[in-house]
Amino acid sequence: MKKILIVLLVALLAVAVGVSGCLGGDDDTPDNNTSNNSSNNSNNSSNNTNGTNNSSNNTNGTNNSTTDNSTNNSSTNATPEISFNNSTVTVSVSGYELLAIRTVTADEQNIDGVTDALNGLSGYYSVNSTNVYLSAYQTANNSSAEGYVQSMIDANKEKYPTTYNITNTTINGNDATVITTTSTSGGTTVERYVVTWASGDKLVVVDGPATLSEIKTIAEASDL
Repeated sequence: MKKILIVLLVALLAVAVGVSGCLGGDDDTPDNNTSNNSSNNSNNSSNNTNGTNNSSNNTNGTNNSTTDNSTNNSSTNATPEISFNNSTVTVSVSGYELLAIRTVTADEQNIDGVTDALNGLSGYYSVNSTNVYLSAYQTANNSSAEGYVQSMIDANKEKYPTTYNITNTTINGNDATVITTTSTSGGTTVERYVVTWASGDKLVVVDGPATLSEIKTIAEASDL
């Protein structure tokens, strides 16, 4: 009888241990799930953050790609103007790209025959990938402006006694002068052109490292 009781006690102990083991295994499972869920949530959060950053970067890229392109690539029909002593100097050219515009004085521009500090405005334009400079200077009156044109002619005759050429043309209804000078550099002969005229009380000078046709194109496109 005692042996039977001992056997039953041993059996009960074995069952109890088994049940305890099963319960312990179940307790571990939620812990693993919780750990996995936490890890997944962390990864998802990281991915979402990266997605947000990428979206922000894409937005910035879009903004940067559109900055100033339309301004830089477009031609100008603007009419820049500046006033001097109750008079207005205007440099206006339609259909050509305006590269730069600035206020100037004639004595700083190395214009042969013009040494006075006439206030003016100079626009730099692009024609067929070549720069042409259109400048207008304020003078006292039309007679004064015509006097400066003659001074330019005389100075070029003196500076280039055998290579200058003076011809007449018409620019926007104004009598204009084309001054052509020839120089040799490194065995190459280079012709430079200046078109100048009096427009009211303005002295207008158009020049640059361009052909005469290109210079006249800018001159005729102005409203001077």
